[in-house]
Amino acid sequence: MNLTMVVCAAVAAFGGTLAAADSEADVSRQLLALERQAMDGWMKGSPEPDLARTDATVVYIHPAADKRLEGLPALTELFETYRGRALFDSYDLVDPKVQVAGDVAVLTFILECRMGATTYRYDSSEVYQHKKEGWRVIHAHWSKARTQ
Repeated sequence: MNLTMVVCAAVAAFGGTLAAADSEADVSRQLLALERQAMDGWMKGSPEPDLARTDATVVYIHPAADKRLEGLPALTELFETYRGRALFDSYDLVDPKVQVAGDVAVLTFILECRMGATTYRYDSSEVYQHKKEGWRVIHAHWSKARTQ
């Protein structure tokens, strides 16, 4: 193999790495935008943006639910109990991390939300799958953060 071929191979490999990094960065931007849309909806008392990104087969674990919820109808039933009620005045997605593996991505973060003078923190893990409709939440697990 001559030097030109080695350089071309290195450039091609490096270019592939950059393309993969750009793709992961793009997925991160998309998932964080979906998360912010959902949280913006909850600030107005609307579950619609959250439900719009959720897959029909979702599995949902949250302190507000008595048990693990399976499927969009069960999640919709829970969310309807909060419709019309702003859940917080403001929020931050603290330390978000997105890990991508093919058509699946995991978003983890701490949701810090404020209602008046009270601040609540929740640990969140959401598993997304890329489907023909776009990125869809197929699993979500929320728990109260240890440091409130």
